[in-house]
Amino acid sequence: MKKLLISAILLEFGAVLSYSQPRLEVPVNNFNFGYIPQNSTVVRPFWFKSTGTDTLQIKDIKTGCACAVMPLEKNWIAPGDSMRVSIFWIIKRNIGVIARSPRIYTNASPDPLRLHLQGTALLFPDSARPISVKPYKFELAKTSHAEIDSLSFILVNHSDYDLSISLVSIPPDECELFVPDSVSALSSSTGYIKVRPEFADSEFKTSITLLLSDRKLTRLTIPIRRKFYLEKAK
Repeated sequence: MKKLLISAILLEFGAVLSYSQPRLEVPVNNFNFGYIPQNSTVVRPFWFKSTGTDTLQIKDIKTGCACAVMPLEKNWIAPGDSMRVSIFWIIKRNIGVIARSPRIYTNASPDPLRLHLQGTALLFPDSARPISVKPYKFELAKTSHAEIDSLSFILVNHSDYDLSISLVSIPPDECELFVPDSVSALSSSTGYIKVRPEFADSEFKTSITLLLSDRKLTRLTIPIRRKFYLEKAK
């Protein structure tokens, strides 16, 4: 009887082990940046969710190009946990429609999970329509003599109809941001961005993506960079 009980326990334990499987889910695995300024870096966070019954191991991430990187804070996720992973995409001198499809290799499957990114790189961002932004890159700098930790920007509506504006990217952790919710026809509206105090001594790169209410549902991405230009001690 005792042997039968032990055998039953071992069989049950073995069944549990056989059904313990890691699994990766990315709720939103694609993103359209819309118009992007040439020679800039844009950023998109993705949520990696471990929805299996065993620890998810991230073996490798291949972006297909040195122009895109996805750094990991750790290479594993416990069952039921999530981790935010950002891709940094350097656009360089690209012009026109561009795309990137990073592949995520894990112990959940021999086949990688694919992400999909796309956008349209502009040589002259001022030509973006129906709305352009000035400046089209947000540069927040710190030097030995001055600090630029905030700036205002102008959204210019070149069309003859009012447009609503919404933020479709994840708001950056590093900055406070105000984006006007509309711009009247042939007019402009002002927004602002400011470095949060806890990031005042940090360099970073991020971006925001705006969605317009025109017929094409145009998107416009604005790169954001915090850079230090400090003199070296002699």
